This record gives sequence, C-alpha cells and structure tokens, in this order.
Amino acid sequence: MILSYAMKHVILLTYSIIFSTGFGALAALLVLSIRLKQPFTKRMAVVQSIFIASLALVAIYYYLMQVLELVGPRQEQVETVFGIIGTLLNMGLYIGMWWILGIRELRKGHISLYARISCLVSVGIMVSALVGSFLPTSFLHTMTPGNLWQIFVYLTVAVTLFLFGLTLVRVDMKQQHAAYRLLVLGIGYCSLVFVPLSLLELLLNRSTQNSLYPLSLEYLFYLGINVIVLVSSIRSLAKDPNTASAFGSINEATWSRFSLTAREREMATLIAQGLSNKEIAGNLGISEATVRTHIYNLFQKVGAQSRIELLNLLHD
Repeated sequence: MILSYAMKHVILLTYSIIFSTGFGALAALLVLSIRLKQPFTKRMAVVQSIFIASLALVAIYYYLMQVLELVGPRQEQVETVFGIIGTLLNMGLYIGMWWILGIRELRKGHISLYARISCLVSVGIMVSALVGSFLPTSFLHTMTPGNLWQIFVYLTVAVTLFLFGLTLVRVDMKQQHAAYRLLVLGIGYCSLVFVPLSLLELLLNRSTQNSLYPLSLEYLFYLGINVIVLVSSIRSLAKDPNTASAFGSINEATWSRFSLTAREREMATLIAQGLSNKEIAGNLGISEATVRTHIYNLFQKVGAQSRIELLNLLHD
C-alpha cells in the first residue's frame, strides 16, 4: 500500500520522536545504572536496546516498501526475512522481561511467578511462529484458524504485560531512592496501560484494514516508558535527603574496613545525598569548619581526593 506524501511526513515525525526519546532513555538508563547500582536498571537497558532494534526494523521495512520501492515481485521473500528477524527480537523482549522478573525483590509472590511463566509462554508462541514461517501456508491454515490464533496471541501478550506491570507496581519500594521508585512504578503503570491500548489497536486495525501502518497506538506505551526513564534519571541527580543515597547503601563491612567513626559515617551518608558543607552543618547542628575537618579526615582514611572518588571507593 502506497501512502500519501503527507502521511509519510507524519510517520517520519513520529519515528523521529520515538527514536530520539528511545536513545535518550537508553542513555538515561546507563546513568541510572551508575547512580543507583540496581540490577533492574541494567537489565532494563538491555530490554530498551531490543525495543530500539525492533522499531528500527519496522522503520527499515517501511523504508524499503514505501520509499525505495525495491520489493516488487520479491515482496513475499522480504516480508519473510523481516518477519523472522522481528520474531527473534520479540523473543528477546520477552526473555528480557523474564530476566527482569528474576531480580530478587521482584521474585516474591504468586503474581511474579505467573508473570514469569507468561513470559515463557510468549517465547513459546514466538518459537512456534518462527517454525511456522518455514511451513507451507496451506498447512498452517489447516492446523490453526487465523482469527483464533490472532486472538490467542493477543490474549497472551496482554496477560504477560498486565502481570509484568502488576508485579512492578506491587513491589515494596519504601526504602528505595525516589528516582528508583519512580522508574519501577512508572514502567509498571505503563505496562498496565498497554493492555487497553493493545485492545484498541486490534479494533482499529480490523476497522481500518491496517491503513495506519506502521503507526501504532502501542507507541504511546513505549513513549511513556521513555519519558518515565528520562524523568527518573533527572530525579536521580537531585538531592533526596529523605531516602537512601542515590549511590545505594554502604554496608557495615565497608565502614569497618576504613575504621570510620560514627560522625564520619554520617558525613559520608550526607555527602552521598548531595548535600553541601553548609547543608551538612545545618543538618547536624555544627559549624562548617567542623564539617570540613570531618570530611578531611574521611578523605584521608578512604584515600579519596574528591567527593565522587570517595563515594566510588566506599561502594566498590
């Protein structure tokens, strides 16, 4: 189907927004991984990379079909190749979700277990689709009615995303940094919103015969996640004295290894929260000169030349 010139510009603008926020979110996840030192951010960065690759695949396919018009009589072969690559990327997404749900704090409860099982079922569907791409079309139609299979796939994806989101929004985040809470809960709620969006997308495709392809309402879900990640990254750079340090908590073994006094431990904790000497003095009710003395002693014991180096050494 050849789209109008105006429609092509709409698609180009949409993909520009999605890709720019997507790469920005990937960079933000790397920042969050350094700042928060949480396995969730690292694993989410892998999933984000697969998301971007999936979008790139759709964009390349659209480019070949609509702009270069290179397909011609080879359309079926091109669609098969792109379909196989797309299926492999989708498998990667569900495996990535299963990997995220394997984090200790997310493994608790029956909902998490059901979510992980649902991820594996989704991977199984992708494997069957991959195998089916090498089978004769007539054989596939005989084995599985098209409408029935489409409904089954939709329900599986919807259930998987719903359980994934429900797991994230139910996890106890009270002791975590505000940026981490925002990240996990935000992605959780976006995953829950995916379910009605996906249903609306299915109804629109049936009523318009896929006339809006490659645009999708599900891109709102992806855009929402990108915005959440970017805001969380900015939030991680802000001072948050009411929560744990953005660098994470320092264990007792580290305190003992450097023979730090109770006051020096307080200094390190407040430094990790981003407080200045003046703010630390106000918090503890001591003078700035005393704060500088304690910090100097702290630097000498740890062997640091700057606050960043101090925090990195204390969290190694």
